[in-house]
Amino acid sequence: MKAVFLIAHGSADKAFEIREILTPVPGEREVRIRVQAFGLNFADVMARKGLYRDCPPLPCVIGYDAVGTIDAIGANVTQIKEGDRVTCFTRFKGYAEYIITSEPGVAKISADMPLPFAASLTTQCCTAWYCINEAARVHEGDHILVHAAAGGVGSMIVQLLKLKKAVVFGTCGSEEKVQFLRELGVQHSINYNEQDYASEIRKITGDRKLDLIIDSLGGKYVREGINLLGAGGRMVCIGGSQLTSAKNFFDRWKKIFQFGLYHPGQLMMACKSLIGVNMLKLADNKPQLFLDMLHQIISLAESGALQQNGGRVYDISEFAMAHSALENRQTMGKIVVRW
Repeated sequence: MKAVFLIAHGSADKAFEIREILTPVPGEREVRIRVQAFGLNFADVMARKGLYRDCPPLPCVIGYDAVGTIDAIGANVTQIKEGDRVTCFTRFKGYAEYIITSEPGVAKISADMPLPFAASLTTQCCTAWYCINEAARVHEGDHILVHAAAGGVGSMIVQLLKLKKAVVFGTCGSEEKVQFLRELGVQHSINYNEQDYASEIRKITGDRKLDLIIDSLGGKYVREGINLLGAGGRMVCIGGSQLTSAKNFFDRWKKIFQFGLYHPGQLMMACKSLIGVNMLKLADNKPQLFLDMLHQIISLAESGALQQNGGRVYDISEFAMAHSALENRQTMGKIVVRW
């Protein structure tokens, strides 16, 4: 079978190589999936740039999510069968024609569900669900800022927040994305390349502070966000994409220090929370919680309450182009690569 190997850190056109390897065999409570398409996530860009600590040693196959058909099952698999079309979460090794994953990371989906939407149900949607239902419980009327709101995770967070009747502020980097967010139902869309997002929020809210910020950028945005939160406010950190723009070693450390330094007493006295979310760690340590979230997400998708927004399917011959587009924030919604 074919798999896309990360062989070096650097630009997308030089970092990867397609290789032929043996087709894996599922073990106990594992399934093998013939992949129709695999998803790209910003953590993959971080891995390519050498900024993701959990990435396996090179050369390796990365990738967290995929859509395909079960073509073999191991012992004691009870909830799915050969021939089922599924979406799945995998601990790396997603960039391949066949992947192995554990049964709790797989869920059956309809035959006609679009590829970008189907692939988004695991990493993107489960991250979104965990952020607003587990890490920080959202209430009707809460004022919430979502950074990179037009991205794969951000756009799903927006949809879930609208179901909870929250007031949503969303940042993005172009007027096209501003319009995209308005169509999603974001009340306050802010183009950070044209406006200072913090000043705009203060103009809109006046004396009212934010209840929740979901941040995938890191760096100075965490420090600035803490100052935008009111009592009971929560900062949920799901990424650090700002680190990918560092020009050198010193610039990278500058961005790391821009996160700020916080003491528990400082947060306690202000009644604010700083929360980190890593879906890989969660799935490893709480697989049943992950599966429960995935089933709830699929129920919302099947009912029409959660829908595809944006997204694009790239051919495997366009793999480097897809990776670069994600890195340069030229995408909206989930992007996938089809074999």
